Amino acid sequence: MQEARSSGEWNARVRALGGSFPQSWEWGEFRRRLGWRPLRLYDPEAGAAAQVLLRELPAGLGYFGYVPYGPVAATAGGVCKAASLVGEAARERGVVLLKVEPRIPESDIPGLEGFFRSPETVQPRITMLVDILEDPEEQLRRLPKDTRYGIRRSKREGVELAVSTGPGEELEDFLQLLEQTSDRQRFAIRPRSYYRDFMRDLPAYLILARHEGRAVAGAIIVIFGEEAYYLFGASIPDRQNLYAPYLVQWENMNVARRAGAVRYDMWGGVPGDPEDRSHPLWGVYQFKKKFGGRIEKFAGAYDRDLARLRGRLARTGLRGYAALRRLRARNALPPAD
Repeated sequence: MQEARSSGEWNARVRALGGSFPQSWEWGEFRRRLGWRPLRLYDPEAGAAAQVLLRELPAGLGYFGYVPYGPVAATAGGVCKAASLVGEAARERGVVLLKVEPRIPESDIPGLEGFFRSPETVQPRITMLVDILEDPEEQLRRLPKDTRYGIRRSKREGVELAVSTGPGEELEDFLQLLEQTSDRQRFAIRPRSYYRDFMRDLPAYLILARHEGRAVAGAIIVIFGEEAYYLFGASIPDRQNLYAPYLVQWENMNVARRAGAVRYDMWGGVPGDPEDRSHPLWGVYQFKKKFGGRIEKFAGAYDRDLARLRGRLARTGLRGYAALRRLRARNALPPAD
C-alpha cells in the first residue's frame, strides 16, 4: 500500500469510498496532538484506504495500530481485503497489534482473515441514523407529534440559537454547560483544551441555545462528506419546559442540510436491546429516537497480532487500560489520553 501525503487527495479518496470523519485527514492531525501518529495508506488497484493511528508501546514492544471506522472500500469484500493489506503494511512499520473497526453493517461482513473479534470497541457499534431530507418542512412533518410540539414550544418560549465554528466565547459557555451536565449525570468529559483543539482542527459546528441570555442547551456536530455526526451535547434540567434540546437537535439537522449532508449520525446511545428499560442508555435512546432515525449496527472491532508474543503482551496491557478507562468513566473522571 502507498502512503498519502496530500490532505485534499486523501479526503477526496475517503469520501469517494464512503468513509466517515475518523478516517479524515483532520481527525488524524487532531489525534496527533494527543500522542498518536497518523499513517494514511491506500491501494488504488484494490480501491481501499485506511488511516492507521499509531501509538508507541512501552518497553520497546513496538507500536499499536488502530483504524477508527475503517478500512474503507466500496464493498464489504473490499473492506476485508483492505484489512489484510493494512495488516501487512503495518507489520512492516513495526506494528505488533492492529485493531480495525470497519463501519459496515454487521450482517455484511464475510470475515476478516487473520483477525479475531475484539471485546473492546472504541467507536459506537450501534447508532441512530437519520436521513436528512431536502425539504425541511417535509422533515418536520415526518417527525413524531411530540417532537414537533417540543420544537415549536421551544421557539414560542423564546429560546434563541447561535451557530459558531472554532473556539471562542460561545464554546466556553457550552463547556460550562457540559461540565454542569457531567456533574449532574455522572459521565466523564475531557479537559477544556481538548474541545478547543477539537473545534479548531475539525469541520465542527457548535449549536448553542440560550433563554434570556443564559445557555440552556447545546451540541457539537462534525460534518464530513455527506454525513453529519452529533458528538457532544449538554443541557440544563428543563424545569421551565423550554424543550431546548429538541430545538438544538432540529438545528443540528438544518446545519447539516445546509452543508450538503444527507445523513445525521446521532453517535451511539442505543442499548444492545432497545426494549431493555433497565439499561443505562435507555433514556438517551428514547430521546434520540424522537427524531425519526433508524438503528444501525456495525461490525464492531477486530484485532490481529502481527508479532505473536509482543502482540499478546500489548493486547493484555491495552485491555487493562480499557478497564481503567471504564472505571474512571463510572466515577466521572476524565479519561487519560
